[in-house]
Amino acid sequence: MRTLSLSFCLAILLLSGCASIGEAKKQSLAETATAKVKARSEGLKMYFGLSIPTGGHITTSQWQHFESNQLAKTFAGFSVVDAVGYYKGKKEHSKVVTIYNASAEDIAAANLLAKKYSQLFNQDSVLIALLNVSQVSFVGKE
Repeated sequence: MRTLSLSFCLAILLLSGCASIGEAKKQSLAETATAKVKARSEGLKMYFGLSIPTGGHITTSQWQHFESNQLAKTFAGFSVVDAVGYYKGKKEHSKVVTIYNASAEDIAAANLLAKKYSQLFNQDSVLIALLNVSQVSFVGKE
């Protein structure tokens, strides 16, 4: 009899946990419904090195000028992150620019900007990685 009571109590506890999980799932679905969700989005990352192969570095002022006069005027939205990587065996500081919901025009513009940056700052190259993003969500205050 005691085993039956214990089994019954465990079953009740397990079922109440399922209800909590069900409620969490409903809440998550409701939050997703209010978010602007886009499936199968293109994105890109651009890696801009800050070392000059012939010597020296791109200054903060030079980068900020490029960012505000080139990147910000070309793309509707993007993020910039400071990074450190290696190129040809040498440690190099860089800026990583990420763009989601990139259109074909954005990708073409990224290639033109990479070429311009390479010419302006005597860079060997700018790495552009195209991203196949399975889902992008813009969650607002509503």
